[in-house]
Amino acid sequence: MLTEFWNWLAGVDYGSGALYAAAVVLYIAGFLGAVLPYPGCFVALGGSVCYALAAGEPYPAWWFWGILLALAILGTLADNITTALGARKFGGSKHAFWGSMIGLFVGAFFIFPFGIIIGPFLGAFIAEYKFQSKTARDSAKSGLGATLGLLAGVLAKLVITGIMLVLTMM
Repeated sequence: MLTEFWNWLAGVDYGSGALYAAAVVLYIAGFLGAVLPYPGCFVALGGSVCYALAAGEPYPAWWFWGILLALAILGTLADNITTALGARKFGGSKHAFWGSMIGLFVGAFFIFPFGIIIGPFLGAFIAEYKFQSKTARDSAKSGLGATLGLLAGVLAKLVITGIMLVLTMM
């Protein structure tokens, strides 16, 4: 039944140019989502759907969509896990993790593009200093760890989104 539905969707003339354009826009937004605080890998997955519909190919195998979905989930988890691991590695607590997430969100929207780096550091630093009563030096170490972990997560999301793009174009 799903195969027939996909074939019907692929057969409808949406104006393939518009779908290709939507796929490009969604993939660009997906790559931006590696840096900005929104789920870019899932946005890129939407780009893959638009591309598949525009190409008018027959129903892609279920495992293809399963791989793309797994990659999108992995990219989203990688971002959070690497930030938490970075904070932990440098002596931070869960407060450092949440502080860095809040700092990223606030920094990305109020002092873009520098806020993407400064925000997580300050968020983790303030959280550790205020809620864990750590010294300024220890709080700064936690902030550095959270920021390095966040940057590792950004790199992971960029790589994963790139892999998704390559798989879609094959």
